[in-house]
Amino acid sequence: MPIQWIIITAVIVLVVILAAFCLVFVIKKKQATTKVDQPFMDALTLYLGGKNNILTVEVEQGRLKITVTDLDLVDLEKLKTLTDKGIFVTGNTIKALFKDDALLIKQALEKR
Repeated sequence: MPIQWIIITAVIVLVVILAAFCLVFVIKKKQATTKVDQPFMDALTLYLGGKNNILTVEVEQGRLKITVTDLDLVDLEKLKTLTDKGIFVTGNTIKALFKDDALLIKQALEKR
């Protein structure tokens, strides 16, 4: 086997190893910076009027789309303090921008 193939193979192996380390680092950093913790979820559930007031939860392009039974039970002003860019209300549907955490929040709400 010529020396060029050994060098090429070694470089490819190093690139793959470095890429794997970078991916693990990015994932761990993302997990460390997420705001989805128990106090956040408790506040979100409370501001949405309680778990019995939540009908459906969906994620659309970083936005959490939550349909509630009774919009009067939702504390919209306090809910705004939890989001990155505010909320949008149409009927009994609330859309809130949570960016990268939207899927985690959806999963946590569904477990409640």
